[in-house]
Amino acid sequence: MSLPTDTIDLSDAIPVESFSLEIIHPATKKPTGWKIEIAGPQHPNSIAVAREGGDDLIKEEFAVKVAQASGQKYEPDRETLQSRRRKNVGRICRRIIGWSPNPTFKNVQPEPLEFSVAAATDLFLRPDMAGFFLQITQYLQSEKAFIMPSDSV
Repeated sequence: MSLPTDTIDLSDAIPVESFSLEIIHPATKKPTGWKIEIAGPQHPNSIAVAREGGDDLIKEEFAVKVAQASGQKYEPDRETLQSRRRKNVGRICRRIIGWSPNPTFKNVQPEPLEFSVAAATDLFLRPDMAGFFLQITQYLQSEKAFIMPSDSV
């Protein structure tokens, strides 16, 4: 029995290393010119963030099992809402590789804001920046994130 010799190239179905997301003005829905480079799923930044989240779950499961085995009640670490938000926003910001141009938000600081994970985290923790942050999280959650459209389709 011979195998078919036809082949199909699915290379364009593999996520790209990163994607430049152009931020849309939340009110006007027009492009702002501010582009945020986001790490794709196989990028080292994304792998590190995923590993950290997995490690946290494994540590908690282990602590629960140890407490159960020793007949003790498991007491999870108490976490404030603010620290949980900072951790979650920080993980998303660690997937940002950079942005261009440096934006100015005069209500935040008068000078253009250079990218760093800390600066991005502080910026996107602000309630008034939700319209921008939401665009990043929506892109990351989209089914077609990091998959570039095929020229042949």
